[in-house]
Amino acid sequence: MIEYRNTLGSNIVELTVAGKITEADLDQVVAQLKVDIESQGKLRLLEEIRSFEGIDPIALWKDAQFGLQHVDDFTHVAVVAEAEWVRTIAAAADNLLSAKVKAFEQADLAAARTWLATAPDLSQVSGMTYTSDDVSNTVEIVVEGKITAADFDRIIPRIKADLAKHGKLKVLEEIRSFEGADPMALWKDLQQAYLIRDITHVALVADAQWMRTLAEAVGTIFPAEIKAFERSQLAEARIWLASR
Repeated sequence: MIEYRNTLGSNIVELTVAGKITEADLDQVVAQLKVDIESQGKLRLLEEIRSFEGIDPIALWKDAQFGLQHVDDFTHVAVVAEAEWVRTIAAAADNLLSAKVKAFEQADLAAARTWLATAPDLSQVSGMTYTSDDVSNTVEIVVEGKITAADFDRIIPRIKADLAKHGKLKVLEEIRSFEGADPMALWKDLQQAYLIRDITHVALVADAQWMRTLAEAVGTIFPAEIKAFERSQLAEARIWLASR
């Protein structure tokens, strides 16, 4: 069964799952979610898994259909569960969904509610910042957190404007932290792949060894010259780009 709770005038919805989820359970929840989406816009969801004994196949299919249709109608999801495998799946989903997903143990239910109520809107948290000037053809991109489609919507027009101004660009990409990218962001990135031909040099600055290794491997097939630096070498990365 699924228990559905909301507060009048609030965009926070709570679901409590206990036992087996039936088609009737899901139909009722989907109908209520659609009403709240219509009245509140984007929702914040707390899903408390007290016990889980499976889901009817038809219910699973309907759940997938609803998820695909309304993936952008949820900004934050708190998953509260004692089972570690449930929390692991939730943590993985944070890298795949446009919503911010965070997992909590059952004992941290109050903390989950506090996070859901106080977490900043995603529109206020950018995973990418872009810096350029009128003189230099070097641009800097800072990645910090999760990359969303909105980040690309902001940055791609600026890249195109700088390319129109300078012809070719050199890029410094500083990875301060990386919490994944939502699927639509990856799709928009692929759509702009043709811009690669107009980038001559890339300095990748990151502490994560796997990122620097990947950058150097990509450099063997990428048309631009790529060099990786640790974050303590940020100044050296800028000097390297300026000398090219």
